[in-house]
Amino acid sequence: MMSYHAPVNADVGILVVNSNAAVRRMLESHLQRVSHRVVGCGTVSEAQGLLEEGQWSLLLIDSDLNDGSGYDLMRHARGLPDGHRLGVIITSDRDQPERILRALERGADDYITSPISPAVAIARSSALLALRGHREDLRADAPMLDLPRLDRVLRQASGGAAKLRAICDALRDGLQAERASVYRYDQERDELLTVVAHGELVESGSPLIRMPAESGLAGACLRLGHLLNTPVAYEDERFNPQFDQETGFRTESVLSLPLRDEDNELIGVAQVLNHEHGPFTAHEEVKARQLAPRCALTLAEAFFEVDQELNLAATIVAQPGSATFMPTMLGSDRISTGILPSGGRADPEKLIGTEIGRYRVTSVLGRGSQASVLEGEDELLDRRVAIKLLAPDSARIPMLRRQFMQEARSMAKLVHPNTVAIHDVGDLDGALYLVMECCPDGTAWDMLRREGELEAKIVARILRDACRGLDAAHKRGMIHRDIKPDNILIDDGGTAKLSDFGLVLAPNMTDLAGRDHVVGTPHYMSPEQCDGGLVDHRSDLYAMGATCYHLLTGQAPFHGSRDVKELMKQHCGTPSPDPRDAKPDVPEEMVSIIGSAMAKKPEDRYQAAAEMLRDFQAILDSHVAGG
Repeated sequence: MMSYHAPVNADVGILVVNSNAAVRRMLESHLQRVSHRVVGCGTVSEAQGLLEEGQWSLLLIDSDLNDGSGYDLMRHARGLPDGHRLGVIITSDRDQPERILRALERGADDYITSPISPAVAIARSSALLALRGHREDLRADAPMLDLPRLDRVLRQASGGAAKLRAICDALRDGLQAERASVYRYDQERDELLTVVAHGELVESGSPLIRMPAESGLAGACLRLGHLLNTPVAYEDERFNPQFDQETGFRTESVLSLPLRDEDNELIGVAQVLNHEHGPFTAHEEVKARQLAPRCALTLAEAFFEVDQELNLAATIVAQPGSATFMPTMLGSDRISTGILPSGGRADPEKLIGTEIGRYRVTSVLGRGSQASVLEGEDELLDRRVAIKLLAPDSARIPMLRRQFMQEARSMAKLVHPNTVAIHDVGDLDGALYLVMECCPDGTAWDMLRREGELEAKIVARILRDACRGLDAAHKRGMIHRDIKPDNILIDDGGTAKLSDFGLVLAPNMTDLAGRDHVVGTPHYMSPEQCDGGLVDHRSDLYAMGATCYHLLTGQAPFHGSRDVKELMKQHCGTPSPDPRDAKPDVPEEMVSIIGSAMAKKPEDRYQAAAEMLRDFQAILDSHVAGG
């Protein structure tokens, strides 16, 4: 993949001002990795001294410092000689939007909400540093970007196609252009792919356009790796008029900007186009550079790759379709089996020493009303496995058999380090079984049961891993619908893996339980699940927040009632509890994560598992930085 790494530049000075020493050290560590000189301090007075003693290009200032206001420090910095050249980023809590608006009104260039994601801090800092030398192009009377509004546009878009349109909307509106488009760079095929977001579809009706990576102005921008402003498109030999020919739009001017991921690798190109508005100004180039990292992050979330083709339909949101679930590949007419009784429930202990298929049962890992989980030995491949065996009475119920096979198919599609791998599936005289990798350390629930409550950094590590697996599922268009401590397994290396995809809702698939049937585990279910309404991937994020609460405090968020209806009513209408009421030493960053995940309205929550993952990673990074 194309990448660009900035050379070491000791003259690029970044001053980090934050009263939280762990956050300060984390930011210093990450920003130094991208070749910048970084100094941190914790007070206004220290910062004022450093500002007057040295040369700085960028300030990262927390809005609330122990000995004063971040706004006052920003005003002091702006008043210094050449202070108008400084890039300023204000950091503030996510639940304090008024502070963000106040900072932008007072002259901040950008903002970051806490818990601070290192990737976001690097991207936004790099964007502002790239504007050094361009700040003179900013006219005092020129309108500035409404960053909070544009962030909401990008953040609230649900689904791959919607996210692509949101990128185009943000670019068009932010730069006051007539049209916009975004391309993803497919490294394997060496192609650029785009959808026509603003304008008519091509005659074939397909929104997907492929072209060689070196083609057109987008290809030139990709090769050069920097912004490309083309005042008169048809006078540039690199311009490809195919888009105009297919849509009827006559392009006059084009602004192309490269999009980079968290590792600074080129993942695509964004373009804005004008016909009547004229060429793009230097001021608009500055704004485009500031929009680029935001659009790149959204682009990375919008697309995912499959073996043969790029799938735009089954991205982050999965809506139940009209097609029925395909018939299970295992028949349901043979229920008798040589290893299970013909009626009633089997005692899994009696299966120890027997063989299921080629797997010899060695112990019982868990049991439930519908299935048991056994530990087995795959003697052919010499490895331990876990065998999920559907109980005989459950095997007689067609819906449960289909659900069991849905789990097998769902897990088979997810080849990811943070989802439990499936090795085999079988039917032995009507006894359905699923063979998976064995995670000998049990589940997050087992850890909780052993230890009572878990340290914040342990919870952050477990749920960061689980979010990685969940993100992979969401990018396949799958909604898990049963996130809970029992369904997060720990392997012998300490890696957490998401499991139990029996209730997964996949794209173009009717809910096996029916539209009005409530599915999930009540202690962790989102309000829309409890209401029996339509769910999307954000229901899983609510459940991940409830799981986080449980692992930190030793109790579920709403644990006071044994009545399921009352419990669901609390999820729908009662404010989510503060984990510090149960455990006072829960870190503020964890409180913020739980609050963002467990918002009652889906649009107020995290909008992607990747966002939640980054916040857990930020906590882990701050622990590392803090020693």
